[in-house]
Amino acid sequence: MLETDLKSKSKHIDAFLNKSPKVLMHMRDMVDQTTEFPSEQNSIYKLMSLTTDVTTLSSTLIDYIVKDEDLSHQIVEKARLNSRLRQTKISSSQLRQSIQRLGYGLVHNEIQDNFAKQYAKVYFQTQNQAIKSLIKKSVRLGYIAKELAQMMNLKETNDAFFAGINFYIGELILGLRDERSFTELNKMFEKGVDHKSAELAVLGYDLGELASRKLRAWKLNDRIVDVVHHSRDPQGVRIDNYKFSCLMQFALYVYKSLDDKTSSPQSMWMKAVEYFTMLDKTMLSDKWIEEVRMMYIRILEAEHRLFNRTK
Repeated sequence: MLETDLKSKSKHIDAFLNKSPKVLMHMRDMVDQTTEFPSEQNSIYKLMSLTTDVTTLSSTLIDYIVKDEDLSHQIVEKARLNSRLRQTKISSSQLRQSIQRLGYGLVHNEIQDNFAKQYAKVYFQTQNQAIKSLIKKSVRLGYIAKELAQMMNLKETNDAFFAGINFYIGELILGLRDERSFTELNKMFEKGVDHKSAELAVLGYDLGELASRKLRAWKLNDRIVDVVHHSRDPQGVRIDNYKFSCLMQFALYVYKSLDDKTSSPQSMWMKAVEYFTMLDKTMLSDKWIEEVRMMYIRILEAEHRLFNRTK
């Protein structure tokens, strides 16, 4: 009876959503007031999209990193160049030399880790366990999506990371800005109420729309916005984003499997083959098993750096 009433109410709200100034204002305010996550999402995303040819690295990348003292020191130290005292400012030429010595890939990973640290910062600032759980899930999904894209030599590695780490940004914004509604929704989800029906009944809009508004404000590309917007309804994405949506659903499957302590790379193989087929890729089972094992190790190492510390 409850679910029937909610569905009826949802249809009503859905029909008049665009005509409700109150609903639209609430959604706009939620987006504008959420400043906890990296404000430089757009600039970092653009940096991640630069060429992988270190001989043509844009000066924009150097200028960005050199302004981040901690990140630039990490890169210089990894390249085993003499950075003297930690307080010494690193020059652009020294940083460029370090990047060329390391290769773009490792620097790329440092930028991603540095970005993920901003999410970890929010993790340590909040006491809400549901938000903490969502942040950890978001970070892991970002790394899994990136790893899968690299595993299959896809060109969407950067987009995969940003789509994954922002996959639950709608839920996170709601939890940070409107804890009452966030709690109410989670209770309804636990009772088995359809997500969109519950969201429209409580908020007057679904969280996919809230997420897409924030991603557009960060100027992430339309492919990321579209797939995150339809995260609960993958069939709703545009046809040109179908394969990228399949990649993100693959990442979700791997996330759930790794989160299930009884799963193994072998047990994931048959489902993985289905996703490889959707993405027009092939892989031998032995390689898949080895790749997943190494992926899991790298993800655990990244999570240890981000979350296993005291404040």
